[in-house]
Amino acid sequence: MAKTQVTVRLDEAQLARARKALGTESVTATIEQALALAAEKATHDAIIRKYSGVGRKNSFAER
Repeated sequence: MAKTQVTVRLDEAQLARARKALGTESVTATIEQALALAAEKATHDAIIRKYSGVGRKNSFAER
């Protein structure tokens, strides 16, 4: 996978909290892990939205 070099300004306290929560040792690893988690959460949220009607009365009527 190709990587892009960027310059960013980050809140040091927020970065420290993220590094601790993710167990990462570098800024790059922290950002990569945070981006992976954000993408995974978006996929998860989409699945939840898609199936949120399951189990309700007539939830299968329109499918």
